[in-house]
Amino acid sequence: MFETRLEKIGNILSNMNSPPYRFEQVKQAIYNNGIESYSEISTLSKDLREVVIEKFGDKVLSLINIYEMKGGQAQKILFETTDRQRIETVRMLFKPTDERDYFHSSLCISSQSGCALACKFCATGAIGFKKNLTADEIADQVLYFRQKKLPVGSVSFMGMGEPFANPNLWEAIKILTDKDKIGISRHKISVSTVGLVPGIERLTKEFPQINLAFSLHTPFRDQRAELMPITKAYSIETVMEAVKNYVLSTNNKVFIAYALMEGTNDSLEHAKALVSLIKKQGAKSYLYHVNLIRFNPGPGTAEFKRPSVTRVDKFMEIIEKAGIKVTLRQSFGLDIYAACGQLYGKYENN
Repeated sequence: MFETRLEKIGNILSNMNSPPYRFEQVKQAIYNNGIESYSEISTLSKDLREVVIEKFGDKVLSLINIYEMKGGQAQKILFETTDRQRIETVRMLFKPTDERDYFHSSLCISSQSGCALACKFCATGAIGFKKNLTADEIADQVLYFRQKKLPVGSVSFMGMGEPFANPNLWEAIKILTDKDKIGISRHKISVSTVGLVPGIERLTKEFPQINLAFSLHTPFRDQRAELMPITKAYSIETVMEAVKNYVLSTNNKVFIAYALMEGTNDSLEHAKALVSLIKKQGAKSYLYHVNLIRFNPGPGTAEFKRPSVTRVDKFMEIIEKAGIKVTLRQSFGLDIYAACGQLYGKYENN
């Protein structure tokens, strides 16, 4: 486990016999005031600032913004870490609705550079695993927008990587939810997993307020094992049991993510099997919410195609008639490869 930026600064200040309030001033400057460089911390003496800058450099963030794209309601940032690995973060702006009379912004953040799980329909999986992000590298994706004075309403771990495969996830969640740091409500954070059961169990126990999404994508065991190799380690039944325990323990809604691919998993048989799988979850199956999304093509996923709107409507109708809540998610950022399953880190051209 890596020491966080604040822990390192705290150790430096302690070794210099600085009073405890100095540490609080640094924390406030970084997270409340949104400073971009340590030289801006006017509450520290020049000598202390110079020591911190000598150790960390002047820039607060552990990430460098090297590329930015905007398309419609989506903004994608390509960040580079200090060890020159690349990740992508997407900010989405949702327009007012009948239920909400204000704009809502949401961040889709990465937990890893690349991914080792090799889901066949995901562009991130095509580049393989590069590294686990540190807790600061995860949280700094949110802090970046705070520095730019852009509001962040919610955060989802649905960017590059499998969150539960990174042991630094838990410290990052603490930074994100600490009221004296970034201070996002736990109810506004979602973690998406392809089905790492130990992670689901730990989330249930330690962070029960945080939302869980399970990327299922097909209800059939053999097909899922082919599309998503992690199924060989954690079967659909095993994962669904862990998900059920999460629901029973937290009384939270759980989201079942399902990317519809033409001729692959969009048949009526798939829809009926999905309904059956959810109905088997017992008395609280009403807390299972299916999030459908039309497959988003990206680098390394040429064999898969988006289904027709008619096909999607029929699939959705079967789920709705079974009394299961279902939503067809909007694909923000499709034109800039910022939609679900498209994040690729610009590796193919760089």
